[in-house]
Amino acid sequence: MRDVDALWEELAQENECRNVDISRLLKKSMASGGSSKASAKKASTRREATRTTASLSAPAATPRFDCNNPTRGEVFSLPKVLNRLAAEHQSVRKKAAIALETQFLGPDEPGTLQQDSPEAAGRLKASEVFADMAKPLFKRFNDPVEKVREVCIRLATKCIAAEEDLLRYLSYLMPAITTRINSQYGYDEENQVFSRDQFLHDAFKRGRIYVAESQAVRLKPGEPSEEIRLLLVGLVDAVLQNAFERRASSILHAYAFDILLVLISGVHDDFHEINIASCRILSAVSNHMVSVMKHFSVAVVRTLMPLLLHRLARVRVAAVETIRALVTCPNIEKCKGSGTEAIADLIGHRDENVIPVAAFYTTEVRLNYFAKLDQDRNPMVRRAFFAMISDWMVNLPDHYDHESRLMPYLLSAVSDEDDTISYSAMETLAVLGERYEREHGEEVLEVKQYGVDGKNATYNYRAPLPAPFLAGRPSLGTRLFVRGRARRFLNPILRELANWQDATRAHAVRLLKCVLIYCEETITVDVHTLVNTLLRTWRGDPTLCLELRQCAELTGRFAAPQTYLPLLLSRIRGDSEVVVAVAAATGGATTAAAQTAVALEVLTCLMQGSVDKVVLPHVADILDTIAQPSILDLESEDMKLALAQLLLQITQLLERKGVPDCPVA
Repeated sequence: MRDVDALWEELAQENECRNVDISRLLKKSMASGGSSKASAKKASTRREATRTTASLSAPAATPRFDCNNPTRGEVFSLPKVLNRLAAEHQSVRKKAAIALETQFLGPDEPGTLQQDSPEAAGRLKASEVFADMAKPLFKRFNDPVEKVREVCIRLATKCIAAEEDLLRYLSYLMPAITTRINSQYGYDEENQVFSRDQFLHDAFKRGRIYVAESQAVRLKPGEPSEEIRLLLVGLVDAVLQNAFERRASSILHAYAFDILLVLISGVHDDFHEINIASCRILSAVSNHMVSVMKHFSVAVVRTLMPLLLHRLARVRVAAVETIRALVTCPNIEKCKGSGTEAIADLIGHRDENVIPVAAFYTTEVRLNYFAKLDQDRNPMVRRAFFAMISDWMVNLPDHYDHESRLMPYLLSAVSDEDDTISYSAMETLAVLGERYEREHGEEVLEVKQYGVDGKNATYNYRAPLPAPFLAGRPSLGTRLFVRGRARRFLNPILRELANWQDATRAHAVRLLKCVLIYCEETITVDVHTLVNTLLRTWRGDPTLCLELRQCAELTGRFAAPQTYLPLLLSRIRGDSEVVVAVAAATGGATTAAAQTAVALEVLTCLMQGSVDKVVLPHVADILDTIAQPSILDLESEDMKLALAQLLLQITQLLERKGVPDCPVA
């Protein structure tokens, strides 16, 4: 039988009381009595003897779990720890959370120990007792102590990931998550957007002007800790992955909207890891919950658009991959991708007859996100972007409605500086060309049977092409496919040649070169615009001089001399209507001699690309034009150099006059 002191120590450990030296207090009390010192000494001697006898005769008491030092090997009592987890004092709850962490989440948790070790045999597994822990853990998601929230969320995530009966916990788990995240977003079904302030959004639809969310002061989230918010998103991911692996996604339909609001909050979060995790989860949801996600794809894509301009490349890549999955999410009833309506927003396009009410009162800025991604400095981002464009062009059910809008970016991939991107884009175009041949078999068969492809002696098909077309001309189907869609974006490319940004000009020159190679002789209809653009931008950027010369040479290959010679000879002669037009286009910053020198250089490059036999009949007109006194009397060094190069080109042409490969017409 144990004495009173042993029972008192045991109660003190259970109730988290501080160890009090009872003997010291008793001695003070007996000392105040005065006359009872001798009797107190005898009683103390008797208690010591009794305690010694009890310790030798009685069996050892069962050790208790000490929350103050959870690393010791005492017995773990789950009910007591869960009771302490709901205690009023923060220190008690924190110690209970540490005890749970040590028991279930520590470095020596079950699974890391050997199966036959006595420590592993005596430990509890979290999955076995999760039914008892679930509700107490979910209640602590709103605990003011960060350590308590962290341990409870981590432990719940671990158990949910392996839980077989997920349905029994969802009705308690999802409210706990949504309450802690406290998402402030709502869904506008009519306009297919997620908005934070429904009142301001309704006012905006009526024409009220308000500050955009990207320019407004960001509200603080319900959970102040970034790490805890990331753990909550990870818990949502564990719920979804568990349901997807067991093919039980239908049990999540009742909570689909709550899950979406949590993920939308994660997309707008300031922590980049939460952005990436939310994007990854949205991709998984679009692949496994098509019947739900097809109704929200457009709104989610519009929500993800600001992430395409994020400062971190990893976030931009995650956003691109998520948008790729959302747009291709099938809508079988309409035979289209459920998110294809957002493509117009991604490229900043809006029909001319569609004007928002607020545009009458304030300026409206539309941003082409694809143009930003197309010129991204990180090859990893460009690779993900061009893979998305290729996927849409090949696999979208309604690809025909968007081919003309996506074609410039696919051609940009062909001219990309990264060889891997360029090779992949050319393979995609080859696949699209094969599909075009299957869909337009009669047109392709007619061209092949009549033998008109590459047989026109007026154009120079045999000359080698610049990189990346070193293997030769693209296939007939690919050229026909590109030609039918190139005229829509040719004029914007020519305008970008005069852009004030160096990167934009360089990109436009490379893209123009690809368009010329794919379009070949069909570029004749736009030769007048192309020649005038070359005259305006010829000496604008010295770093692009070589590529501009290649574009002029390609134009000469696939354009007859009678189409470009009248434009250039009029410019060289100084005809008033031509000179005034070019001077107005360039701002009048160049002299007449400099403009004439530019015209001579452009003419030289065009003649280099043309076939000799089609240029020879026009040599006399060229010589008569440059022999005028107004041309020969100019003292400009650039003028003299350009004139000498043109005369050299004509001399070499006359020397090749009798070569069998280049007969005179």
